[in-house]
Amino acid sequence: MDPWNNSKSIDEACPNEFEDNFVPEITKLPDSEKYLAILEEKLTKIKSNPNVMEQLAKKREECLNQLLSEPEYDCSRDLSLDEPIESTTIMRTIMPQKQALTQGEIVELLKYDRLENPETDSPEEKKNGT
Repeated sequence: MDPWNNSKSIDEACPNEFEDNFVPEITKLPDSEKYLAILEEKLTKIKSNPNVMEQLAKKREECLNQLLSEPEYDCSRDLSLDEPIESTTIMRTIMPQKQALTQGEIVELLKYDRLENPETDSPEEKKNGT
């Protein structure tokens, strides 16, 4: 075998193609036809029921009216999040990890934390132990 590949013969051990053709093999689950039939049956029930179509049309109209009637979004509120915060040199030296650099860093992200106040759980949840 020539290490510089000067020979004109084609080596059978190194074909000029990939081992993988990059097309995923799709194998259907045994119950996929049954599942699709059930979904199509549900879809025909929804399409044939005039109440569902009316409800969807009403909901769509309500959403469009809400979008059109709500006040314009004030983007200047977001811009104030980038304002720097003045902090003392002593506090930056003692506890730099607790010092915010901008207003955006002190915004309260989660106002209502479920795990923070366990006493606000309902009595039913306390009985069930959840």
